[in-house]
Amino acid sequence: MAYRPTVRAANGAVATGHHLATEAGIAALRDGGSAVDAAIAAAAVCAVTKPSATSIGGDVFALVYDARQREVIAYNGSGAAPRSIDVEALRASGYPTRGAVMATVPGCVAGWGDMLAAHGRLGLDRVLAPAIAYAEDGFPVSPVLSSAIAQRAALISADPECARIFMPRGRLARPGEMLQQPDLAWSLREIARDGADAFYRGAVAERLAEGIALAGGSIGREDLASHRTDTPEPISVEHRGLRVYGQPPVSQGHILLEEIAIADGLDLVAMGWGSAELVHTMVEIKKLAFADRDAFSGDPRHVDFEPRRLFDHSFVAQRRKTIRGHASERADAGELAVAAHTTYLAVADRDGNVVSLIESVFSVFGSATVVPGTGILLNDRLRGFSLHERSPNTLAPGRRPVHTLNTVIALDGSTPRFVFGTPGAQAQVQSNFQLAAALIDFGMDVQEAIEAPRWYHESGRTLKLEGRFPEDVRRTLAGKGHEIDLLPDWDDVTGGAQAIAVGENGVFSAGADPRREGVAAGY
Repeated sequence: MAYRPTVRAANGAVATGHHLATEAGIAALRDGGSAVDAAIAAAAVCAVTKPSATSIGGDVFALVYDARQREVIAYNGSGAAPRSIDVEALRASGYPTRGAVMATVPGCVAGWGDMLAAHGRLGLDRVLAPAIAYAEDGFPVSPVLSSAIAQRAALISADPECARIFMPRGRLARPGEMLQQPDLAWSLREIARDGADAFYRGAVAERLAEGIALAGGSIGREDLASHRTDTPEPISVEHRGLRVYGQPPVSQGHILLEEIAIADGLDLVAMGWGSAELVHTMVEIKKLAFADRDAFSGDPRHVDFEPRRLFDHSFVAQRRKTIRGHASERADAGELAVAAHTTYLAVADRDGNVVSLIESVFSVFGSATVVPGTGILLNDRLRGFSLHERSPNTLAPGRRPVHTLNTVIALDGSTPRFVFGTPGAQAQVQSNFQLAAALIDFGMDVQEAIEAPRWYHESGRTLKLEGRFPEDVRRTLAGKGHEIDLLPDWDDVTGGAQAIAVGENGVFSAGADPRREGVAAGY
């Protein structure tokens, strides 16, 4: 039984990481907007109200199911390393803690604009209106945001603009106090009026380039002007009669799909939900998929990487055979045939369109650098690159790093059945794997699936378990060689998921994660 009730509605549903964003999405649907209009309205509000997680100075990834075209379209709104980045200096010194030098070209605004141009109905000015109002007039600081500011106080106070905005009274912002961002409101109004061009080639771009240069960053006018949203072919696998779509590279969504493909040949239901056997098996599958990521994944514009080879039946069968009854210290990559901080939202409308969207500034508060006169907090996505020259994900000018950001849509034939995802850095594809098993294999209600106890694995034999796993499960896992690290009962290191299920009668069931501050609503 779930602690929160599942939200059920017949006309549309929105589940986001902040209640004001959910309200903005529902308002867009009520005004006749599409799922994409609602998703961008909500995402823009998150970029104002959740600055520790997202910003228009960050990136966005999305899967959109277009009911008219009856297909899933992938959007990769991530930017590249600047052309003038000094790679050798970074290899010699290592990455700094934060700063403008850590930013890649922000892809968020271009991604929003391209999605709206293809699938929107309301227009950019209407869609951005709630975010502009919250930036200009302010919004009440939540306990989650207040805590994030307190935890990063030293970094925030080191940047004058960050300190001015997030410590407006010369101290930490307290829950319930109003937080205004008038410079950000200016940037959003410019974008609402002139479109994404304002950000990449117009007035906002001019202020960005000048401010970044003064802050010691490398992103210049040419980097901004040449940015384009990527729309690669989505990737998918079959599982239990559904076609599960994931985010293609440079997202690491292929990890989730490889996990699902390996699990597809096993009877997870017979193992029992929450059992030690199920957890052990899924953790070992996770280790295999992450090893393959490290060996093969990189920017497909620069590296010969075709993720569909990871789902080939013979390759998956070989990987499945390596699973043993005892925890492995590490997993080796398979042999292919030749050939931070984040927020997630889900939206479904009554016309059959659905959106699975995630955006991020990477670390908490990104680079901890706000460009003067813009209110724009820069990402620190450069940290997503490897500094090892032989890595397929090595840092180089013009390349995009591999992203943890990934989203999921599952179709039954050509009908959406599930839309889900979660923030949580490396936990994303692990928690999404658990959500997929709960929803698809075990047939759980969305809120029940979101609230189920989660595991999280980083490296070696250490396995982090939420405290709600029973003692006998923990003991059995320890007997299989896992070194158990007990988390609190509800720990946001495992993410903060949102999900929507579409019933055969068209009724939407939406859920949001109590581990963070997400809210689901419908009408």
